[in-house]
Amino acid sequence: MERTVVLTVVVVDDSAEHREIVRYLLERTSDMKIIGEAADGQEGLNVVLRERPDVVITDLVMPNLNGVELTRRIRRELPGTMLILVSSLPDYRLLAPDSEADVFVSKWVMYDTLLPAIRDLVARRGVLASALPQTVTQTLGDVLYANRAKVPVSEREWGGLVQATAGGDRSALHALYTRTHRIVFTLIVRITNNLETAEELMGDVFHDVWRRASEYDPTGGSVVRWIMNQARDSAIVRITDHADRAQISTIPSGAMGPSGLLWERLEQRIATETGQKSIASPPHGPPESDWEEVAPGISCNLLATDSEKGRVSMLVRLAPGTAYPPHRHADVEELYLLDGDLMINDKLLHPGDYNRAEPGTSDQRVWSETGCMCILLTSIDDILN
Repeated sequence: MERTVVLTVVVVDDSAEHREIVRYLLERTSDMKIIGEAADGQEGLNVVLRERPDVVITDLVMPNLNGVELTRRIRRELPGTMLILVSSLPDYRLLAPDSEADVFVSKWVMYDTLLPAIRDLVARRGVLASALPQTVTQTLGDVLYANRAKVPVSEREWGGLVQATAGGDRSALHALYTRTHRIVFTLIVRITNNLETAEELMGDVFHDVWRRASEYDPTGGSVVRWIMNQARDSAIVRITDHADRAQISTIPSGAMGPSGLLWERLEQRIATETGQKSIASPPHGPPESDWEEVAPGISCNLLATDSEKGRVSMLVRLAPGTAYPPHRHADVEELYLLDGDLMINDKLLHPGDYNRAEPGTSDQRVWSETGCMCILLTSIDDILN
């Protein structure tokens, strides 16, 4: 007979009526059990630290300790606890920018949304935790490479393209352009907020890849990192010198690509310098099928895997309202945000922003209300909580 796993829950709310509503909803389930209640934040913290529940449902506005501070304190003491913040205020999200909550639920629709919110949160955590026996510590690599039938692209293959480019092979440059032109162009657009400027800088970036390929040092990071940093540096210099970051409402969301003419212009530029004819047609970028959903609301597109260093370069896409699992960094993590907003701990990132985390540090809350897409360069040995 299969054993049902029961989630333990603590409810913290100064409204007895709303505590009763939560109790009524959870009593209708067979897999959730309230093990503690409190009428203010400080009492709630004491109950949580004593009972160590799986889930805490807390009100936003309470005496002694409000819901924002309560979630922050719980996250520091019990980082694996799932936190749900509820409120009847219409602008509660704006009032809680520093909250450590995983999910926000309005009390006005709690009858319909609380249980689905809990189950969705548990599913996001549970899929990542259920792939291995509970006695085994799970790493990012365990999740990313669970599909043994899919062979990842090796970092050595990328390095070989750079080496060939350094040797004058323009078809290798074309391959690098094909693999990265959309993410590079999107990053430049997000930083400069100017499509024409991005098109101009894009040509310069890949011309520099052509000229400087012999200078690439794999000990300094992946090929994707090398190209993305060239793009980012060029865009930052441009907006600093020319103030091109004007607000342009016509820039679309999502990943973008330059015009097909850009590759033709780049090819002609190189052909003129080398005295050789153009050789390649405009690229079209990676197919959408390269994306794989590794957990509910989390999709990844693995660009390169360095099995020797235990590193991965990948695109990550979060659906709106999705949280990336809490994790501890085994090595340096670098993130380039291409689309949407992303909250990392208490830091809110916008499109074009860059974030770096050092080895041994932890991200307890990585969450996107809008949905987002980013380039993530990290260790496959990151520990998932």
